[in-house]
Amino acid sequence: MKNMNNTSRIRAIDAIKRKLVGHELSYEDSYAIMHEFSTGGLTDIFVAYFAAASFSAGYTDDELYNLTKAMVETGKKFTLKGIVADKHSIGGMPGTRASMIIVPIVAAAGYQIPKTSSRAITTPAGTADCMEVLAPVAIELEKAQAIVERIGCCIIWGGHLGIAPADDVIIRVEEPLSFESYDKVIISILAKKVAASSKYMVLDIPVGPSMKIRLVKDALRFRDAFTRIAQRFGIRVKADINFQYEPAGFGIGPNYETIDAVKVLAQTPDRSSDLEFKSIKLASEVLDLCFAADHRADDSLLVAEYLLKSGAAMKKFREIVKAQGGDGDFVIDRISVGNNKKEILAPHDGVVSGVNNFNITSLARLLGAPSDKLGGMVLQARMGQRIKKHDILLTMYTNSADKLREAVDTYTHMPVFELQV
Repeated sequence: MKNMNNTSRIRAIDAIKRKLVGHELSYEDSYAIMHEFSTGGLTDIFVAYFAAASFSAGYTDDELYNLTKAMVETGKKFTLKGIVADKHSIGGMPGTRASMIIVPIVAAAGYQIPKTSSRAITTPAGTADCMEVLAPVAIELEKAQAIVERIGCCIIWGGHLGIAPADDVIIRVEEPLSFESYDKVIISILAKKVAASSKYMVLDIPVGPSMKIRLVKDALRFRDAFTRIAQRFGIRVKADINFQYEPAGFGIGPNYETIDAVKVLAQTPDRSSDLEFKSIKLASEVLDLCFAADHRADDSLLVAEYLLKSGAAMKKFREIVKAQGGDGDFVIDRISVGNNKKEILAPHDGVVSGVNNFNITSLARLLGAPSDKLGGMVLQARMGQRIKKHDILLTMYTNSADKLREAVDTYTHMPVFELQV
């Protein structure tokens, strides 16, 4: 066994070295790398070199397939039957917690959607960070499978399941730099969808000046590569390329983004209409794929709207919270916010002509997000809105007075909103 482990480790190191100088990885190379990452056989320095290689050289379609397959095969897998769907956003935009709305809509329509989510990588909160505000997300695979078989869905942290464990190692190394290559994103997303038994998925690709993907041509290239590799695994993909210049919701950070999602599900008067629109649109696209597979002729958009507005999606969401060990009878107004807060006021009259999403992320992280779920902010201004001097632009929240002072000081040279006079 020791000799086998040494052989795998030596092969993995050699493969990473060869990739750094432009050589192509075989499946055997890919498996050795993923095996060593997932078992702790290689230190973080080798993980960092591997991540760097995906930037410097990129991967061929065969390499993407091999690395994805190896990532799946070195971890655990769901064994779900029937129509299994999913939605995934490539991320990069804070304050857009649509998955927590889409999952219960799709499940309420009668389809399985095991949402295995990541924690924040490049934003102040991931779906797992937000769901954890209301229910445990670190759930064993056997329990997660049982939950999906019973209620049709779950919203959990993929890092605790043991599926694609090498990906969690790579993410941990990448997280301090807040970056991922496009090829690495393809491998990461697809490995988890394959491991979750998903056969139908909607890929949300937001594009904008401060998004992970800034240009349409890059979004199209990413879509095409992702779709080609997904087809080799038997997954049907519908990609939604959309322009996004600001967060769809108001809240930034785990607790505040959770409040946004729950308000849409509960249809409160002060909910975000942008977040609702995006969620219904993407949910209808997931249902399009499910209906086609199920030979149903229903209008997916009307079904998605009905399930949300009738309360069926909220009822299903409460089922998810309860099934995962949370309080299914939670009250929105009792979701906590930070004890320390600061309102940022407009310095002059003007129209909001720009929103800097990079600065939103940086400020929210200074306030403690995502590790401190009470760190974050609520945005009061929107693109195109006419603002008067001393109107509230945003409110910062945290439990730390020191973090609040630092964030307020930083805002003076890292403003979120551009006001055109």
